[in-house]
Amino acid sequence: MSTENYLTQEQIQEGMKKGLEKYENLNFLAKFGMFMGVIQILEFGLKKLLQEKFDYDLDEMEKWTLGKTIKELKEKGLRSDFIILLENIVEHRNYIAHEMLSNMALMNSIVQDLNPYPKDERRLDKAILELENIIFLFDWTNSNNGWD
Repeated sequence: MSTENYLTQEQIQEGMKKGLEKYENLNFLAKFGMFMGVIQILEFGLKKLLQEKFDYDLDEMEKWTLGKTIKELKEKGLRSDFIILLENIVEHRNYIAHEMLSNMALMNSIVQDLNPYPKDERRLDKAILELENIIFLFDWTNSNNGWD
């Protein structure tokens, strides 16, 4: 394998910087919405990967969750290092989608503006970093036929 099939630290940093630009200057709710939208794009990309690499039917996968999609990729033997990253982002997504907004609303009603950077917002920012890392690695691996 030639060196052109490997990522450098500089490429990863530049890719992450570019991916994070869309979150700049967004408030909490806008970051939440952007995160959820990017997760949907990732989910579709993973389903396309199942279709192209393993001959799955996109229509049959339409209602699959992100977790189910990742489980199928894992069973098909997709790179285990990538699967670990994906499984972690599913945990973030589930918390963010199902609990974060209600937690933030409750905390804001009890303790108004005492914490300028609440725990859930920090958790969202961490999840955004991990998601953008996965998106960058997914795109690079797809472009460089690095799934095997």
